[in-house]
Amino acid sequence: MNRSMIAGIALAAGMAIAAPAVVSAAAEDHAQIAQAEPEQHGMGGMRGMMGGREGMGGMGHHGWMHEMMQRRSPRERCEERLAHRAGIIAYTVSKLNLTAEQKPLWDKLNGVIQTAGDKERQLCANLPAQAGQQGQATILDRMSRREQFLSARLQGLQQARPALEALYQALTPEQKAIIDHPFRR
Repeated sequence: MNRSMIAGIALAAGMAIAAPAVVSAAAEDHAQIAQAEPEQHGMGGMRGMMGGREGMGGMGHHGWMHEMMQRRSPRERCEERLAHRAGIIAYTVSKLNLTAEQKPLWDKLNGVIQTAGDKERQLCANLPAQAGQQGQATILDRMSRREQFLSARLQGLQQARPALEALYQALTPEQKAIIDHPFRR
């Protein structure tokens, strides 16, 4: 796994709830991979040892990150993902360099994103606050929790779509290229 892919996964791990509407499909893929990882115990360490840079006690960079995330409580990991999502949104918007005419369209979209993010933060608050407590949950508990998060995310995406479409139509071709693929050089 190359350095930029690892960085993309790490950043996208925490995009705000409607960030997939704001960032590229590639970042969406990275976010989905990163979101699934806390439930795949042991996989990050194996991947880190089998590929990527060595170091950190024999683990590649990705394995080390996975181990660090596992030491956090489910609530902390959830909040961390949301913080990363917000960071990617801020990064993308900064790169867009919006005009005075475009800023009200962004403000409307941002309001929707914030509301959707607040709903997901409420779900995060219901997660165990201690590391290791997640192991007590049954498969039905985990499925229900995942369903709640996916439902909240879908609602956020659906609510953000009209505002995103309005903003996107007001962007220049150069800005559209940035929002379509914010991590391209």
